[in-house]
Amino acid sequence: MTTVLANGVFDVLHFGHLIHLEQARAMGNKLIVSVTLDSAVNKGPGRPVFDQRCRMSMVIAIKHVDEVVLVESAMQALSMVRPDIFVKGPDYTIDTIEPAHREFCERNGIAIRFTVGEKFSSSALFK
Repeated sequence: MTTVLANGVFDVLHFGHLIHLEQARAMGNKLIVSVTLDSAVNKGPGRPVFDQRCRMSMVIAIKHVDEVVLVESAMQALSMVRPDIFVKGPDYTIDTIEPAHREFCERNGIAIRFTVGEKFSSSALFK
């Protein structure tokens, strides 16, 4: 079984999230999504718009998602889940992901993959 991990805030769900999670699920047999704790969200005043309970409920309702975990950081999620694949969105490259995440994945045999497609941003709506 191939386990895939996607991580994010998922504050205001949009089409980009859906495409990202659909592509992530297609990379393995099980998709676990880690949602960032309210206290760890750093997206500016009034964010997150929806609390962690709401965000987790919305993410688990997406048919591509098998499990949701609540975490303080992507590093915590990587350590907890130990997936086969860590997936990032189309706005990232191997050179722009957090170096600590890349190093952890390399040390632990976790493949890093990227979804493709148009870039969407709910943060841009609140500026």
